[in-house]
Amino acid sequence: MQSTISILKLIIRCSFLLGTVHLLVGCSMMQSQKMVPLPKLPAGPIELRVAHVTNPRLPRMNEGQLQVLLNAARETFRHHFGLELRFSSITEIDIEALFRLIPSERESEAAEQIYDFKNGNGDPATLSRAFGQALKEEGNALLPMLAYVRPYMRELREESYEELGRALVEVQLERIRHWQTIPALDKNPVIDGSPYNEYSIWNLLGYGELPYELVITNQILASVEAVDPSVHTSIRGGYNNGITTYSRLSRFGSYSVWSTFAFTTDDPWVREMRDGETFTPAEAARLAGVGAAHELGHQIFHFGHPYENPACVMNPVPMFAYRAWAEKLSPEDCRVGSSQQMKPGAFKFIY
Repeated sequence: MQSTISILKLIIRCSFLLGTVHLLVGCSMMQSQKMVPLPKLPAGPIELRVAHVTNPRLPRMNEGQLQVLLNAARETFRHHFGLELRFSSITEIDIEALFRLIPSERESEAAEQIYDFKNGNGDPATLSRAFGQALKEEGNALLPMLAYVRPYMRELREESYEELGRALVEVQLERIRHWQTIPALDKNPVIDGSPYNEYSIWNLLGYGELPYELVITNQILASVEAVDPSVHTSIRGGYNNGITTYSRLSRFGSYSVWSTFAFTTDDPWVREMRDGETFTPAEAARLAGVGAAHELGHQIFHFGHPYENPACVMNPVPMFAYRAWAEKLSPEDCRVGSSQQMKPGAFKFIY
């Protein structure tokens, strides 16, 4: 799964904070935003620098599992997109040290986007309007998204972007409470008072000194924010398996974060979200690598999400049943360029 910076980020943030009537005035600063261009790829293998960012409170993959993950990502990327990846040796980084790389002048931007579910603050109605507007303006067809989410949420009152936004906020706020109940290795909740779980904070790292294209982390990425809504993230309770976003030091203008938390935790609620699937350590690493290829498809090709085609590796896994998702993948039935979302440049990154 992936949730990226879209051209709508600034629009929705301004609408959320200022009200739609002030949209054009409040967002005149959009003119200063730049678009991340499609990468100019080398003739040979694509080399990616890799970091492993760890939170000691959470379960992590060992070195052998990480190599299985990278090998599976390489094989899946070659199989689906026809290009060869080459990964650097893995740099180990503590999450506290990583977050010190965030430029302090950017922190207020994230604070504006974060919906404070930890303390129960925030207006769900305002958030619902922001979601509905973003989903409509983003350009994904409504009916494929509705078909994608229907098995995982209550029946919608009507078929509209506005109603979909309302329903997604409802289910996201309900299910994120489950993530808050999962215990960490220290018996405290995996989501604590730190900002490590926050999507908007991870989006800021690329503005600092982050010389990597791929960051694998054991950190849980589950949050609520007024920007970048996606149907697959919302039905998981705000959980992002991965994020691809701007990075000034990346060779390709963006970097990808891939979380292993949902593959390593054995929490009963997560097993329920997997449709009962359980993984051996080797299978967890392999399936995590298949999923990581999805995130790298965003980075290297700027592909979108073809929700209507389960054969596409770019179609996000709906919940966490990765084995069932991977068994449906077929590059022959989802070729590059075969749909609008599978065309290079389908998704736009701004910074």
